[in-house]
Amino acid sequence: EYKELRNHSDILLLISLILSSLLAQPLWINNSHIDGYLTGVGISNDKNLVSKRRIATVSARASLTENIRVEISSYFKMITTTRNDTHSTLTESLIEQKANEVLVASFVKDTYQDIDGTFYVLVVVDKSNLK
Repeated sequence: EYKELRNHSDILLLISLILSSLLAQPLWINNSHIDGYLTGVGISNDKNLVSKRRIATVSARASLTENIRVEISSYFKMITTTRNDTHSTLTESLIEQKANEVLVASFVKDTYQDIDGTFYVLVVVDKSNLK
């Protein structure tokens, strides 16, 4: 009887391992790089599914905004050099304006809910929208 019970435990363990590998987190959670896109990943542990998705999406857009700002800032640095604070302020204003424009074109590409209830959202924008 003990041996039979052990066999059942082994089978359950094997099934559990197979299911957990099938339900593994998507790669974008830890590495959101997608060629041709700027990305942002947001996370929420809220108990309510609707607000959980909303919070994770806002978080992903905030992350995306930071990535957009870095990309646009790098572009501005390539085409101009900062000579004084006025120029720097103007450049910052242009970066902010362009980041807001590009963010409008962003969209939720994927979502994932972990077994512990953590909700993840991947938001992307095509880099061609930066031009």
